[in-house]
Amino acid sequence: MSIDSRSGIASPNPHAKARFPPGRTLAHFALFGLLAFSAGAVRSPVQAAVTVAKHQWNVPGAFVFTFDDALPSHLIYAAPLLNQVGLKGSFYLTVMKVGDGPPDSAAIGQPTSTSWSGWKVLADSGHEIGSHTMTHPRLTGLSAEQVSKELQESAAKIKEKLGITPVTLAYPFNAKNPAVTALMRETYIAAREFQVGYGAEGGPDFAVTAAAMNKFVDDAIAGNKLQIGMIHGLTEPYAPTDPVAFLEHLKYCRQLVDQKQLWVPTFAAYSKYTIGRDSVRITELPSARPRTLEFRAESPLDPRLYDVPLTFMYKIPGAKADSVKVVRGNAPVNFRYDGDLVLVEALPGPEPIKITW
Repeated sequence: MSIDSRSGIASPNPHAKARFPPGRTLAHFALFGLLAFSAGAVRSPVQAAVTVAKHQWNVPGAFVFTFDDALPSHLIYAAPLLNQVGLKGSFYLTVMKVGDGPPDSAAIGQPTSTSWSGWKVLADSGHEIGSHTMTHPRLTGLSAEQVSKELQESAAKIKEKLGITPVTLAYPFNAKNPAVTALMRETYIAAREFQVGYGAEGGPDFAVTAAAMNKFVDDAIAGNKLQIGMIHGLTEPYAPTDPVAFLEHLKYCRQLVDQKQLWVPTFAAYSKYTIGRDSVRITELPSARPRTLEFRAESPLDPRLYDVPLTFMYKIPGAKADSVKVVRGNAPVNFRYDGDLVLVEALPGPEPIKITW
């Protein structure tokens, strides 16, 4: 198993099944050793004119918000605050903590547990639901059979209760080793491999103020890399993150998204993009027409699972912005002309993409 230093996710298993229902298995695999990588883009082995951006829309930084443990404050504060600024997060459920009935309440009226109905509302609003296992054990201390049970049964229960198949995992205690990672890849496409921490008393490097949280994002942009925020409670005792400071931080992130400096996907979306980026094969097609480029982008991955569009880049110095057109067949394709770069948003597929200017 290898870790992509740019993405922080485990390389996909060619035979991973992500535990889809019988008859609905989505086989997915990646081409290992086929592509040559550059610092900011993936170059085709066939021709180098068209590349794939490291991050969607070629923005410098990527940041993912992850929330562990299925806590009430995730439903009461975190998701509504994310929705307020138009961002989405990834919520990792410790399945045995989630009940079928209404949430339990403490004496003062503050919920102490969550229900499946609450997580269904959150999932339906576009947030990711991932697995944090069934019981939150330290996986490195379990047998292979016990690890598989924790991973597989949690995915199955989420599918049963919410009607969605989780595709990513957050390791309890961030504990992993090669054996655990190999078992993870039998059920999920990726797991959180590193993180930056939020909340008081979580650790010396955990961010408490909005300024400290914002620095995580600034580092992602300056380093042209991914940062993954790990958040536990917003009001619960362990490593609480102040909701007021968190909202200020989210507004800062939203500003950077609007300025085309930052991409804030769910971890599932980021993982699908990265795996898809590293698996695509680009072939330029001959064309006798001037100011025309036609290329085909194909991937061995199953498009039913890897459904996040890639950003293809092609440099056209000095073109007039209103003269640039991108089509696939007879259908227009979403694109931007950014400086001298045409940025094309598309899924891999057999039908060629044509750029004219």
